[in-house]
Amino acid sequence: MSIPFRLSALRTISGFQTVSYEAATVLAGMLPEDILAKEMEKIYMARKATGDAVSMDVIRRRNGEINFHLTQIFTGHGGYRKYLHRLSQEDSPECPNCPNLDENPERVLYQCSRYREVVGSVPPPEGVVAFMLEEEE
Repeated sequence: MSIPFRLSALRTISGFQTVSYEAATVLAGMLPEDILAKEMEKIYMARKATGDAVSMDVIRRRNGEINFHLTQIFTGHGGYRKYLHRLSQEDSPECPNCPNLDENPERVLYQCSRYREVVGSVPPPEGVVAFMLEEEE
């Protein structure tokens, strides 16, 4: 994995440096470098063998976009006390409204009383991926 490729993925998703290479490339919709290199080798070999111009199909996200907030939710790296406590930026990982419970993305979206009004528009955890892959009408 090269540093520029990882940084490009992180910038695409507006992610923190602590987001893993794998998570960053998946969220950015980028092929991992090793797969990309093998694909480019196949194309080169096909061009060399036939002399024809062979084009690589570009993988594009069909719908939806990733943004800073979605990146924080999917990775758990963001303004959540559990994450900030791990980085020694917060004294406690606990939610200020829910004693003895850590503040993390899933709790904030589905259980915390501070965000009850917003929760109605969020699909259940097991349906998030299906919701994101639905075709727009």
